[in-house]
Amino acid sequence: MRFFLLSAFFVVSAGEGITVKGFEKDDVLLPCDCPNRDLNKDFKWQVEEDKERVVERKLIFRYKDWPLDFKGNLSHRYETFFHKDSSNCSILLKNVTSEDQGKYSCRFYSPQYTYLYVNLTLCGTNISQHKKTLPNGGNVYQCVVKLDCYKEPNIQWTLNNGTCLSNSTTTNISTTYSLDEETGLYYFHSRLETKDGFPSEPKCELSPLCKPEGVIERRFLPSDTKPNPYFRILCKGVPVVLVLGFLLIWCRRGTSHRFSGEGRCVKWV
Repeated sequence: MRFFLLSAFFVVSAGEGITVKGFEKDDVLLPCDCPNRDLNKDFKWQVEEDKERVVERKLIFRYKDWPLDFKGNLSHRYETFFHKDSSNCSILLKNVTSEDQGKYSCRFYSPQYTYLYVNLTLCGTNISQHKKTLPNGGNVYQCVVKLDCYKEPNIQWTLNNGTCLSNSTTTNISTTYSLDEETGLYYFHSRLETKDGFPSEPKCELSPLCKPEGVIERRFLPSDTKPNPYFRILCKGVPVVLVLGFLLIWCRRGTSHRFSGEGRCVKWV
């Protein structure tokens, strides 16, 4: 599923290489087909210079003999495939951020020195919502998610306390999708209709962290609240009674041993 979504974002631009589009925090495949690659010569990926964004050229990794040399880069962010297929020089860039945008190059010998450019850009996301009151007193909440690239979003309605809303006898949630062919923008519409009021106005979010259903929220005693005086007496009195009881038992056992010893020393005439 991951590679199916990524492959849909490849756009070929003559003279400029391939443009790859992805969403922030997703994994994005930077493709590089390298058939007949000379395995005895260097193969590398690097970030190209971008004067507008003040980005200097930087080597991601160079490979000739095992192990890979990532030149100080975080190796866990890159997944390679050429060890299993020497003609597949693509890399998977994980958890992309806005700083990862830019121009990349894949360089190898096949048999001449060859380089392919890949441009990485992030797709934009815009969320808006509004409320409408029905004549019968119910409320309708509309949420519109606008995307530059196609990706089915996980739209969720939540309350201020983090509780997620779902369809019930009093709440109905539905989602529709549309494409504006003129602008190429994708619109996902979520409609929340409810007969009852909520303690707070619901908010439209993408993949939020929701409270699991059935979990009871723990409530702690405020620091300025004094505990019940009987409870305080009980907490202090129980340890004292236990200590006194222990001492009484110890004393009685000591006395009984002393008497029995003295009895053995008495000689009746």
